Amino acid sequence: MARQTSTRRTFMKSVSAATLGLGVVGTANATPSVGGVPVPDDTDDLTYATMGTDADNQTATVFGNFKCPYTQNFVNNNLRDVIDEYVTTGQLNVEFRALAYQPPGTTSHGSSTYYISSSDPRISEVALSAWNERPAEYWDFFEMMFQELVSGTVTYGEMRNHLESAGVGDRSEIIGDAKGGDYDSAVERTADVAGTVDVSFTPTFELDGDTTAPHHDTDSLLDWIDSRLTGSSSSDASSSSTKERTITIDGTGTERWSEYELTVDGTVDKSTAMGASKDWSDKLSGTTVNGKVGPWRDSYTITGEITHFSIDDGAVVYRDGERVEPHRLG
Repeated sequence: MARQTSTRRTFMKSVSAATLGLGVVGTANATPSVGGVPVPDDTDDLTYATMGTDADNQTATVFGNFKCPYTQNFVNNNLRDVIDEYVTTGQLNVEFRALAYQPPGTTSHGSSTYYISSSDPRISEVALSAWNERPAEYWDFFEMMFQELVSGTVTYGEMRNHLESAGVGDRSEIIGDAKGGDYDSAVERTADVAGTVDVSFTPTFELDGDTTAPHHDTDSLLDWIDSRLTGSSSSDASSSSTKERTITIDGTGTERWSEYELTVDGTVDKSTAMGASKDWSDKLSGTTVNGKVGPWRDSYTITGEITHFSIDDGAVVYRDGERVEPHRLG
């Protein structure tokens, strides 16, 4: 489904401005709200904050930072257009990942391993805890965090105050889980995942392996998204049970192990597709594979449908050489 024309968007913005009693000229100073966006009914398998109508929708990832003025620019100017065009219509989910650490191999902010400051992990862990405890209230908190950026050393007490200001419940649990280290590894993994798609700045908008800077021209961003929408989830499945396909698990951009499990209702064999190695430690048992990948690739040739697929965060998955979101495989 193609997006609506810019004329329609201009009209909608004019109507919104009129409703608020503003002239069109003044709308540049009126921050578009991202509060009240749809959230998938089932968020249990969504570790990272995701807006959308269904967890199975095609998903884009925004790599940003809660202290980054360029991320703030995107949130306050272009994100609402993405929501109106694609998220509320069920064409696309948008996942937000706060980048607290430098992606592997990058040093764009100096020698520190932190992306902007030593407070980044604390802010990101509290935000992630808020998403997992109170997903329906998360995006109001997210919006508030970008209305006026935090600065300096940000304490847990300050983060609790921000949660309270945004009306987020279960604040003691949220802060306690973040302090207890429940989200340390999830925040660290974001840097690894960012590295697999060559993120070198925030914000970066990623969709099916391609990336763009989303904080510039709105129409250019929407055109970019349009050209990468799959259109129909039915395209993810093959109509032929005998057609051979390849699945590649690519860990070359990570610095840790990613364990995975793959089950099909046809056949599965190890493959060297995309330069993969046939690792003896990856176990084939009937139509199920249990393996783990480090900084290399594992590939398999399969027939039939994938009935189950799970993988630790970090590695990237390809089907027939095209990047695919793991949750869309099975």
